[in-house]
Amino acid sequence: MLAPRLPVIGWRTFAGAARVDQHSLLDHPRHLLTTSGRAAILLALECLNVGPGDLVLLPSYHCPTMVSPVKTLGADAAFYPIDEHGVPRLDWLSAHGPAHPKALLVPHYFGLPQPMDAVRAWCDARGIALIEDCAHAMFGRAGARPIGSWGDVAIASLTKFFPTPEGGILALNRADLALPPLTPAGRIEQVKAASDILHMGATHDRLTGLNRLIRGAFALKSALRRVVSGGGAPAAPSHYGELDESGEIDANMALIDLPLSHRALTRASGWISRRVPRHRIVEARRRNYALFTEAFSDRDGVHPLLPALPPDCAPYVFPLWVRTPDPGYLEMRRLGVPVSRWDRLWPGVPALPGDAGKAWSHHVLQLACHQDLTDADLRRIVEQVERLFIAPAR
Repeated sequence: MLAPRLPVIGWRTFAGAARVDQHSLLDHPRHLLTTSGRAAILLALECLNVGPGDLVLLPSYHCPTMVSPVKTLGADAAFYPIDEHGVPRLDWLSAHGPAHPKALLVPHYFGLPQPMDAVRAWCDARGIALIEDCAHAMFGRAGARPIGSWGDVAIASLTKFFPTPEGGILALNRADLALPPLTPAGRIEQVKAASDILHMGATHDRLTGLNRLIRGAFALKSALRRVVSGGGAPAAPSHYGELDESGEIDANMALIDLPLSHRALTRASGWISRRVPRHRIVEARRRNYALFTEAFSDRDGVHPLLPALPPDCAPYVFPLWVRTPDPGYLEMRRLGVPVSRWDRLWPGVPALPGDAGKAWSHHVLQLACHQDLTDADLRRIVEQVERLFIAPAR
């Protein structure tokens, strides 16, 4: 059975302590649950009055979901370089950055908090709004402040940490900004979200005693849909992203559905994000990250990109630097290994001096390390990396 790329619900989902010492974006005093992290970025831009003619600074190493909200609102994007730790090259921005940007988006890559005090000071000195992208970083602190407290606005993604088919967070730190009103989800959307949660858990055999019953019900539903539609119509893809990678990226590069972005999160997804115990999420991710760090250190052909895991965080993925990632990466995807790579950057990203971003987009593989990977899943990931990328000992 294929390992899940993202968390999936199971009986273990509700085990463990409810709270952890790490701060969570869900504890932010002024936050709103959205349909996705991408929708949260669009709403953040709208809160900052970004529109046609405005310029937003984005990192050279990015997912297209960071760019498409900017384009949807008719604004322009300019790309800045990052250093070998993923920190914005403020020296380059000061010397060569475009004049009068409206906002700067800074991500906490892979769930490892970035230092934000210098970035905050740089934005304040120039009157630029700071968007703190916490899509990878649901838990922890960045220096002296909790994650999500540095930006004028902050965004996060629920699906990367909780077994939900959709979900994001918009958080506001400026008193003059107001949380936007959202349209409630309809009855069909509510039912679909709840059923998607159960379906994915059963698909991965995580709901012992109910797996066959749930899978059978969904198989019957699909068969009835094909009969009604005249036969042969495939089932709609789940919100969990069961498209192939090229399909996902093409969808992320498309302009955003504005009504969907302004819809409130479904009750089932909101309940999961607020009620699931957090201790297991944080501890399992840290344990899995440490396992990969040990497995891939001092190996020929690969190395952990960022081996030191800060004490106050929960990683989203494990970033692995691979000397020769192709064609092995596509083989991992074909085999269903839970891995991704940000290799399709938005068109027009320039080659910038001192930039690590473009190299990362080719050489860095993001290995899943979430809480719902079994020991067998983790062993298989290690075995495939060893088989495809690590030179045999001589």
